[in-house]
Amino acid sequence: MQSEEIEYSEYDTGLLKRRIRNESDRKIFQDVFDSKTLDTVHKLAEKGLFDVLDHIVATGKEAHVFIASNAGNTKRAVKVFKRETSDFRKMSEYIEGDRRFEGYRKDRRNLVLAWVRKEFKNLSIAMEAGLSVPMPLGFEENVLVMEFIGNGDKPAPRLKDTRPSGKQLSSYKGQIIDFAARLYLAGLVHADLSEYNILVQKKLVVIDFAQGVLLSHPKAKEFFERDLRNMANYFTRAGLPTEFDDLYAAVKERKEELNNR
Repeated sequence: MQSEEIEYSEYDTGLLKRRIRNESDRKIFQDVFDSKTLDTVHKLAEKGLFDVLDHIVATGKEAHVFIASNAGNTKRAVKVFKRETSDFRKMSEYIEGDRRFEGYRKDRRNLVLAWVRKEFKNLSIAMEAGLSVPMPLGFEENVLVMEFIGNGDKPAPRLKDTRPSGKQLSSYKGQIIDFAARLYLAGLVHADLSEYNILVQKKLVVIDFAQGVLLSHPKAKEFFERDLRNMANYFTRAGLPTEFDDLYAAVKERKEELNNR
């Protein structure tokens, strides 16, 4: 069932101009998100997490990601999740079985809210484990604010959009082995690890943690193996032949090394 269209009032239009710098992005926001989402953006801005959304840097089926600036021109990433067009069935697979969200109301709105909280919690776990991920800064309703990964106004490229080779590719493989091992020891599986969800800086930075699951999740082992299979396939295509079994063994060995320290 389609949601009732919410018209923007003069108040909302004023907030759009105040909180979204780019006119074309204001139009996109108004077309995609409802008035309540704008109020949520405003609340987070009032908390000092950012001042204005500069421009959209990524769009997807579930969310739009904006670069934002605070009063001191420090950049933030603001991920605004769509309330009505998110993939309900896909998201449910990762929420159900997660003890942190037992008893959540199984309707679309509450699923999206749980999804946002889940990404914040998962990023917090990864950050506390010392992993290379965006620092989570705050969330409200369907909006998540994080550290911006990039240089100036330019976001870091995804691994899929780069062409590493030789020693660099070997270094990336070592970083992924260490990341997967440390995340597992922190009690979490990313569950969507691929070259699409890894940014390239001096070190690789892993993003998009909403689907991440605790090790107690009934599909944690399946998701963990899928993550490693994705990365083995990526390294093979990139020119560094990698078998899933060998990558799995390397991650297991790294976990044991870390445990024995």
